[in-house]
Amino acid sequence: MIRTIYFLFALFACSAVEQEPIEVISANKLIELQKEGTVVVDIRTQEEYDEGHIPGVLHIDFLADGFLDRMKSQDMDAPIVIHCASGGRSGKASKMLSEAGFKKIYDYSGGFSDWKSNGLDIE
Repeated sequence: MIRTIYFLFALFACSAVEQEPIEVISANKLIELQKEGTVVVDIRTQEEYDEGHIPGVLHIDFLADGFLDRMKSQDMDAPIVIHCASGGRSGKASKMLSEAGFKKIYDYSGGFSDWKSNGLDIE
């Protein structure tokens, strides 16, 4: 009986500490994270990025050769925000980064389309 209690305690204690590495966020959360110094990566193509982007983001094209290598140049233990145009590529990239060992990934799934529709500043 005591073994069972210890086993259950250990099981729930460990699961309470674990976090999902990917969290879907809103524009407000992105703004908050960016103010805290979290790196925000725009993974759209160069052409999309040149048409306008969120101020202060890092641009790494998801469709370009070497995407994962360029992402790995970032601190994989630090949280990172990923966004694309509307959420398709950012979901794929977030999964790829999680599998590569990134510890905390925020996926701004509304992407640049959501950012613009909210009337937020762009460069």
